[in-house]
Amino acid sequence: MEEVVPQAGRHIPWPVDMLLPHARTMLLLDRARCYGDGWAEAEVRIAEDSLFYEIGRGVPSWVGIEYMAQTVAMYDGIRSQLERKPISLGLLVGTRRFTASSPWFPLGDLLTVRVEQELLDGPAGVFHCRIEGHSVWAECRLNVFVPSDRKAFFEEDLP
Repeated sequence: MEEVVPQAGRHIPWPVDMLLPHARTMLLLDRARCYGDGWAEAEVRIAEDSLFYEIGRGVPSWVGIEYMAQTVAMYDGIRSQLERKPISLGLLVGTRRFTASSPWFPLGDLLTVRVEQELLDGPAGVFHCRIEGHSVWAECRLNVFVPSDRKAFFEEDLP
């Protein structure tokens, strides 16, 4: 388990729904917390109305991969807002070394989701991601891709 080193961050002036291209029903993050050079943090509160919540258990920890992916997208959305560019649609290409301390995020827990950019090579990137809760944690690396021409990428004819 890697230790998260606290860093002073800048306040995010935009609500999370202005930073992601997701429909409101699929937006899993509750708050854009702070950001810095190459990293960002978001918050998720586990509640009975959380998507994927199961009574008596909480939210499965594998949903944390989506919390992390949305925080990566939020990081890109912050950059887009600062550069006055439209929000990009990115793709989660893969997950490496997902580990969680528990199979469930418990009801009432406030999760901090932190993503740190490790590599950026054109439209592809790798992020180290970590979730910290009161009694749980999860971490992994995510491989992501942002197509330069979204319309052409998704409308391409397949053989």
